[in-house]
Amino acid sequence: MVWIFAAIAVLLMFAPPAMRNLGLGILGAVLVVFLVIVILNRRPLAPTASVVPPAAIDAGARSRQFDFDTYEREKKDREDPEAAGRVAVSELRFGEVRSMPGLVPGTLEAVRARLYNDSLRFTLTDYSYALVVQDCLPSQPTAAQESTCNTVFDRHGWASAIVPANQARDVVIEIPNDPATHAPPFVLLGTPRVELTATGTRAYQGSQPR
Repeated sequence: MVWIFAAIAVLLMFAPPAMRNLGLGILGAVLVVFLVIVILNRRPLAPTASVVPPAAIDAGARSRQFDFDTYEREKKDREDPEAAGRVAVSELRFGEVRSMPGLVPGTLEAVRARLYNDSLRFTLTDYSYALVVQDCLPSQPTAAQESTCNTVFDRHGWASAIVPANQARDVVIEIPNDPATHAPPFVLLGTPRVELTATGTRAYQGSQPR
């Protein structure tokens, strides 16, 4: 391409002065346009946006999700720091613990229990718990009573329940589906055994009898 411009420039040198000046001007303009096109074509391409897998986006959104219940409890703890010591954990107990079957065979939808507040002075407002579900299978095909139990679900959480001193209330603890697959967290092959224990208490002053 360059030799063409050179040949035209040589021919214009032998042309009449008026034609030579016009031809050199046109040739210079064409040469500038050509150089601009070459430079633009050699510029690096803009980097393309990286594609993030949907699973990574969902995990990031869940990690940044605001936990309003935890925020409210921490706020109340700052306003009433003695709430955690009014009802001792030893004064809180669960009774009549029973499982609630789910729609899918072998699954549990929730656990229902009666929560007893043995404190003689304070009303319970919130509690933390440890929930364990075991799947119990016969240790041998012919064994009628002996069984082996394996833990298939283990959860710790907080819940609210207004239980006056020396009274009891029924509570329900749900067993949620897996957040990633939306499937039940386990399928029982045998008989369920549920263990539910209290691990913490709150008795906020605003709910106490005057």
